[in-house]
Amino acid sequence: AESRGLEDNSQGLTYLFDLDREFAGDVADFSIDAKNYGNVSHFFNHSCSPNMAAHAVYIEHRDPRLHRLAFFTTREVCAGEELTFDYSPAAVVGEGLQTVTCHCGADNCRKFMYY
Repeated sequence: AESRGLEDNSQGLTYLFDLDREFAGDVADFSIDAKNYGNVSHFFNHSCSPNMAAHAVYIEHRDPRLHRLAFFTTREVCAGEELTFDYSPAAVVGEGLQTVTCHCGADNCRKFMYY
């Protein structure tokens, strides 16, 4: 999945959600791959000013590398409002990460998403 993910990223696409990036370093051992299959979260878009956040949820074990994701709103969301989360919330400019141009339109837009 990692090599295909790098190829997708070079085309401005991303379908991998690394679960254990903070434990694995540069290459995650566990990723959710939504390129061909997924659930409704596949349609959540990025925003630099999101109305949701992803949180780790542990079911039947407590291995911090292998959890499920749950999305919770961070503020009240109006009916019909687009659901968004920050694809790269922990990225720091200058870390040497690759970038994709951001088009979210938020007032605080970083102009780039990092991966």
